[in-house]
Order: sequence, then C-alpha cells, then structure tokens
Amino acid sequence: MFVSKLYTDNWTGNRNEENFIENPNWQQIKTAICELDGNTKTLVSLEVDDESYMMIGGGNAGKYIVTATLDNEVFYSLLYPVDDEIAKSDVYHKNMSSSRKKKILLSSFYEVLINAKNNNVSSPNEQKLIVGGQAGNYSDKICVNLPQCLIAAITFAESGELEPLFSWEEDESLVTV
Repeated sequence: MFVSKLYTDNWTGNRNEENFIENPNWQQIKTAICELDGNTKTLVSLEVDDESYMMIGGGNAGKYIVTATLDNEVFYSLLYPVDDEIAKSDVYHKNMSSSRKKKILLSSFYEVLINAKNNNVSSPNEQKLIVGGQAGNYSDKICVNLPQCLIAAITFAESGELEPLFSWEEDESLVTV
C-alpha cells in the first residue's frame, strides 16, 4: 500500500474520538469507508505524507464527497457521475485489465441500485451531508456513490494517484453556506 496512515472520526455528541491506523491494508480502508454514516462516522482520511492525502466524507443518504491533494496546494474533488463515454470506450476497454473492467461494471451496477433506493433527495442542486462532524450543503456534482468512493480510494491507496477513469475538478470551494 502506498498510503501510510488511515484516520477516521467517531463522534459522540460534540466530541470526536479520532482513530488512527498506521500502514493500513485495503480491508481496513474499505471497512472505514463503508462505516461512514453521516452521523457518528463522517470522515476518512488516507495519508501518504504531509503533502498527499485523500479525504472521504459523508455517508448519509448513500452520498459521499471525495477530495484529494498530491501537493497540499491544489485540491481536487471527484465528480459525479462517472463519464459514461470513457467507461464504455473500446480503446479503454481493450487496454484495461479485467479487474479494472469489473470495478467499472460494479460501479455502474451499484449506482443504479443506490439511485433507485435514494429517490427522495432533498434539493435538486445540493445535498446536505455531514463531513468532519459539520453539516453542509454540497453541490450534486461532487456527491458521489459508495462504489465510486471505493474505486477512487483503492487507486489512491495503491498508487498515490487519482483514478484516471474518473473526472476530477480542481476545488475552489466545497461547501456553500
């Protein structure tokens, strides 16, 4: 694993008991992300070093935000939805490993299931998520599903890079007031 530290929050009322795992394995990372509930567990941070890390927050209503930096100066947000044209492209599929193809197919499958389950979204342009113990309204374009989070996280954990098949946007501001 390229990631050297895993941090998670655990809120009881207004108190946070941060948890830390040094040199986490993929199962520990996946478990931490899957436990995000937007209530007591609202943030997972994967750290390579002081300059390079990924943060995944939210979890309520099956929506998450994923941000990352490779230099602690420029921050990127994972965009929803996955660019279907890239995922369906013959050029990408011919050069893609079978495990990568399975990840993309799983992502598409779970996206349909999650969307069917979460038809009662609060706002047409924003999602209310709790990230790092704080409620905020986040643009729909950066509210992604669990499969996208997991694929982005495993790519970052294994290589310290952003998943190249996903769309990323340089952050200006994540939360609106």
